[in-house]
Amino acid sequence: MKCNQTFSIRTGTIFSRSQTSLRSWFYLIFRWINTKYGIPSTDVSKELGVTLKTAWRMGHKIRTRIAKQEPQFILEGTVQIDEMYLSHMAFKKQGRSLKNKTLIVGIYEKTTNNLIVKVLKNAKSKSLLNFARSHISSKCHVYTDDWKEYCDFKLVFAKHKTVNHQDGYVSKTGVNTNQIESVWKHIRRTFKIHIKVAKHHVYLYAKEVAYKFNKIPSFEIVMLCLI
Repeated sequence: MKCNQTFSIRTGTIFSRSQTSLRSWFYLIFRWINTKYGIPSTDVSKELGVTLKTAWRMGHKIRTRIAKQEPQFILEGTVQIDEMYLSHMAFKKQGRSLKNKTLIVGIYEKTTNNLIVKVLKNAKSKSLLNFARSHISSKCHVYTDDWKEYCDFKLVFAKHKTVNHQDGYVSKTGVNTNQIESVWKHIRRTFKIHIKVAKHHVYLYAKEVAYKFNKIPSFEIVMLCLI
């Protein structure tokens, strides 16, 4: 700290320069921990007696700080990789077109149940490979669907097996992406609860889902992330 600057217990935390009481902040964090799909700003506004703008800003600060907690592990064993296209038109449009959609790619490790998600600009082979190589071991067995952009995975990882979803959810050899696809259902429910999310904030909500998925966060653990 430089001389003649104000310092308090809030300095350097998400509570810094906030007019909202710490009691309200702690209540929101407790609710955030114990709510599976997140808390709409409208509910926060009613429960804390603050404006909708203040309620949104409080939640946004929590998500922003949590999103900075990058996974500190490399996934091993068997992983499933898949993409979802979150439509900004009532969240119902299907297909791989990125018009009015945000691309979220996820990696799920079956043994440890660890999940890593990221928003990418495109789902081309190079982008998918770079994301995968930065988070999983080259010794991994990778399961994906049979989309053409995953073809180069066999050149990088120990094994790459695919499932054709037109034939069924599970291939004859037992290959599937069911677990990572169940995560997409969870993310869609989260976005429906929040009703409207700006496209440039989608990654924050996706990171929030992954953070809760990877651990059952205690109040102490979350507080250490936020301060």
